[in-house]
Amino acid sequence: MDLPPFYCYNSDDDRKEDVTQVIQDQVASAINKILGTKEVAFNTPPKREFGDFSTAVCLSQAKVQKRAPMQIAEDVKNELAKVRLPYIKEVIVTPPGYLNFKIDHPRYVKSLVNKVTKEKELFGRTNVGRGRKVLIEHTNVNPNKAMHIGHIRNAIIGDSVVRVLEKLGYHVEACNYIDDTGVQVADVVVAMLYMDAPIYDGSGDFNAIWAKWDKSQSFDYWCWDVYSRVAQEYETNAELKAKRADVLHMVEAQDNAVADFAKEVASRIVETHLATVGRLNIYYDLLNWESDIFHRGFWKTAFESLKAKGAVVYETEGPNKGCWIVKFGRGVFETETGLKSEDKVLVRSNGTVTYTGKDIAYQMWKFGVLGQDFLYKLWGIQANGDELWTTSQSGVEMGRFGKADKVINVIDVRQSYTQHIVYDCLKKLGFTKEARNSVHLDYEVVVLSNAAAAELGVDVDGDEAGTQAMSGRKGLGVKGDDLINTLVKRLSEKVQTEKSTNVLAAAAIRYFMSRISTSKMIVFDFDEALRTTGDTGVYCEYAHARACSILNRANEAGLFDRKQAGVFRSVKVPDNVTLPEENLVKKVEEFAGVLRKAGKELSPAPLAHYAFELATVFTDFYENPDPDAEKQVPFIKIEEPVLRNYRLALVDAFRQVMANCLDALGIVPLERI
Repeated sequence: MDLPPFYCYNSDDDRKEDVTQVIQDQVASAINKILGTKEVAFNTPPKREFGDFSTAVCLSQAKVQKRAPMQIAEDVKNELAKVRLPYIKEVIVTPPGYLNFKIDHPRYVKSLVNKVTKEKELFGRTNVGRGRKVLIEHTNVNPNKAMHIGHIRNAIIGDSVVRVLEKLGYHVEACNYIDDTGVQVADVVVAMLYMDAPIYDGSGDFNAIWAKWDKSQSFDYWCWDVYSRVAQEYETNAELKAKRADVLHMVEAQDNAVADFAKEVASRIVETHLATVGRLNIYYDLLNWESDIFHRGFWKTAFESLKAKGAVVYETEGPNKGCWIVKFGRGVFETETGLKSEDKVLVRSNGTVTYTGKDIAYQMWKFGVLGQDFLYKLWGIQANGDELWTTSQSGVEMGRFGKADKVINVIDVRQSYTQHIVYDCLKKLGFTKEARNSVHLDYEVVVLSNAAAAELGVDVDGDEAGTQAMSGRKGLGVKGDDLINTLVKRLSEKVQTEKSTNVLAAAAIRYFMSRISTSKMIVFDFDEALRTTGDTGVYCEYAHARACSILNRANEAGLFDRKQAGVFRSVKVPDNVTLPEENLVKKVEEFAGVLRKAGKELSPAPLAHYAFELATVFTDFYENPDPDAEKQVPFIKIEEPVLRNYRLALVDAFRQVMANCLDALGIVPLERI
């Protein structure tokens, strides 16, 4: 993913977030003045006794100065002794002319621990975004049936990117687009009205239709089966399939009882979707309803603009005869199976608008260049305490939403073509900057291992290795709530409370979906996601809980008072810093850089990888803090107060940074499991 155009790293504030970077910057600046160079590159020495970082700059200066590299290095070392480098303890010259630098680890550790202790949950945050507005649209599940595991991946990616960019100083608006006028909703409406008796009589009374719902199932689960059934019925029942176009026209018209019924169907489904993602700690700022795009005349405005600019063409012949299309790619071309077209239909020959057409109008609204706005009302208060707003025909005017500097659309890779069409249309309308600031955050789909599919009731051949793809029309897939419920059931035998079980299940799912690059397909497997060791969310949660347990036991023993503000601030650091301690401190320090990397890549994967590495170095520190000692003493039993408090301070620094990292991943850190 390309770096957003307004995203930069070269501010002084950002560089101060990385202590090692600051140390190297100070050294580089001093060497540049001594040698008259512009750049100094650093690397890690082959042996730890040489130092913490080194540079070969003296080797490259040998030809320039026509002197031996070792002699240049010795001269630079002597000059550096005259410069104040507060975190450098020693400079060592090694053949054939390397300068090696040893960090004053006690001072370095003290500085970092104090920083974490002071900043707490703010540690790692920067002001890269400087309040610039980013609108992130994610989840976007058709409101016609229950969410499945693929939708869950979309929501987790989107929510994680929202959290990361907020921590980087951007003003982020999270939107969930509700396609309540599309074919999928029309199919469910057709099924409810016309597939089974009693058949809708056009009276406007839908009580008998609602009575068809089998209340033994939640509405989204019941619609899952209904949607699959109507897709199969269309294959043999042309009369029923013809009803789809009629229903689509009525839904788009938004002035009839069927449209109202369709909105009620979609609203009930959306309620279930919000409940599902809420279990995974996912929330939004605004629900944008496609029906309101029609009601407010967005598409009409966008369509007239496209026609005025000559960006759309009415086809009078060929495969798209009678349609309004956008010329794209190779246009119409001949293949072995007949004529094909890469042009994109915006308005079908029957007069209905494709979702791409509606997306163009919607994208214009996001940037505030449409010249029109929605009406809004409060949907409700979410579990995290934040307000959730919705577009509404009965709402009020507000200047709060949209008007973004950048728009990120989280949509799977199969929609790349249509996203290109939308952005291309912005260019054709003259909105070049907006097109450039439109980002398609694509991702690969989720499939199930055969073992996971079988556990969830999918009929597979258990003797063969492989995966199972999902298809809503065929009714093949794994519902999001089924996935969460299965994890909760498997964890409940090992976890003390129901609340912790639910949090741990969400952590397992979010981490599993986050640690794999968005460019790679996910093969979900329960055993893999629930491992308590290795690269899993459960392992990271256990590491955080272990740190909390150590601190709680120390507090109960009266070694310190956790309620006291800044209890570990200005902690004394022993003269000898062991390698496990040093590794932990260095890993803690990396968090700010990893957070920026996640923002640059628009991916939670760097944070997931970091969380596992952080948990691993903490475990090594906890289990083997003194590698040269015959016996490892538990921290709370260390008799020497300076060493004991110092190590407890390191535990607390780890706890804080792991909590910050998990929060960026949308995972609630547990203090006890």
